Amino acid sequence: MSFFNDAQRDGLLTGRYICSECGGLMEFEDEWEDTLVCPACGHSVDLEHYGMENDEEYDALYPTEIKSATTN
Repeated sequence: MSFFNDAQRDGLLTGRYICSECGGLMEFEDEWEDTLVCPACGHSVDLEHYGMENDEEYDALYPTEIKSATTN
């Protein structure tokens, strides 16, 4: 099993990161190279999450919203 997903590996090898929103070429936000930003549409993503934005399996492991059951 690889530490990187396929999209991350391709980006590292080619230096080209493709925006999942518009298909444009993404750029690093700053010299730290930890966030990618698309100059065409403004979409941004942390490099560690690149390629997993639309991954249901990732969303199931790391939910962004915690739903709690409350009774009234």
